[in-house]
Amino acid sequence: MVGVLFVIILLFGLIWASYYDLKSREIPDLLSYSLIAGCLGISLIYSLFASFNFFLSSILGGIIVFSLGYIFYYFKQIGGGDVKIFTSIGIALSNFYVGKISLLIIFGGITLIVGGIYSLIWGINLFLKNRKQSFTELSKSLNKKRTIRRYIIILSLILVIVGIIAVNLRGLIITLIFLIYGLFYLNIFVKVIEKLHFIKKIKVSELTEGDWLAKDVILNNKKLISKKEPEIEKKHIAILKKYNIHEVWIRIGIPFVPAILITFLLTIIIYGILG
Repeated sequence: MVGVLFVIILLFGLIWASYYDLKSREIPDLLSYSLIAGCLGISLIYSLFASFNFFLSSILGGIIVFSLGYIFYYFKQIGGGDVKIFTSIGIALSNFYVGKISLLIIFGGITLIVGGIYSLIWGINLFLKNRKQSFTELSKSLNKKRTIRRYIIILSLILVIVGIIAVNLRGLIITLIFLIYGLFYLNIFVKVIEKLHFIKKIKVSELTEGDWLAKDVILNNKKLISKKEPEIEKKHIAILKKYNIHEVWIRIGIPFVPAILITFLLTIIIYGILG
């Protein structure tokens, strides 16, 4: 019964958060904090009738997920709202297992797979939406990397020669060559997409808390605000207005909550089949 309550509140919250994320790239704090409070409340009430260890485990799961999420947030891979959403899921799933494997670990593994595929599809869609500009920028980026490309070709030829001599290593060498080329071109593809679609200049009046700076804010050769700041806060906006800074470069993230929703659904399906 407690599992059903977790599923209901999280599905409702994730669908609602996905709507906001796709619409405005922002998740209302009221929604994300309500999910955390709701999951903690369900866990606490259930623990009063079962074991208090249930509630302690929920808290531990929330802390672990929040800590991991904060690392990704600090390096600007996910937003603050995503961290709160993940935390509520950590609270809910920490007491459930498939065999001896925590459902939270399964959720984490699926997140990596779904998140990667989701981000790639989103990137390809953006690339093709403005294909003329995208291919032009891709060509420029490849020309800048000509030296690295030559080194990769030389390395590939060396690996091919090794593969001809060491027959038992051919499978590993073919995989390694594909991996080298794949990572090289994927890195360039990501940077092209980021430059064309995820970095833009906006007016300070349009800045909101939670935005990410893409470039340092410089005034009279002095760094006013570093792009390494996890996110824009009220104090940063006040500083910009104080020094009459009118525009800044920000980084726009992918609306990631829909990927979390898909991951959660897959996790529940797996638990329903194997749990």
